[in-house]
Amino acid sequence: MFDIKVDLRDREVKFEPPIESSSRGNGIRDIILKITNDFISLAIQMPRLDTGNGDYLVEIKDQFELFGALQVLTNNLLEIEDATRHFIHQYKDLEFLWKETLAENFAAFLDQGDDPREKVHMKINQDGEQEEDETFKWMADKILSGV
Repeated sequence: MFDIKVDLRDREVKFEPPIESSSRGNGIRDIILKITNDFISLAIQMPRLDTGNGDYLVEIKDQFELFGALQVLTNNLLEIEDATRHFIHQYKDLEFLWKETLAENFAAFLDQGDDPREKVHMKINQDGEQEEDETFKWMADKILSGV
């Protein structure tokens, strides 16, 4: 009945239209509640046939079946909202892909990381003794120059 798309805007995953109520009144909950309220408001539009004045709003408000149906509708909307939160939450461990930029991530890596050139890298030689790994030092001087 509704066409809802998942969109990535401002580094946030958003549903368009939103599932919950929104300030603009265009959320799925807003639309469905407006439809049901419009049906109920028809009781105000119909003049009473028995007395000739007034409306049927009192009789509508006394219908327990109507309140039961509205409660079922509210419960279904809550289930839909929970399902959408669960849908987004299943990608929580991947949100760094859209929340962080490559430049920010790389800068954080450089700030937190240790400079491998400052460490002594050891290797075990053929005699079973530890000695400094000259290969690493040679590669670091070539590769990490200017970094």
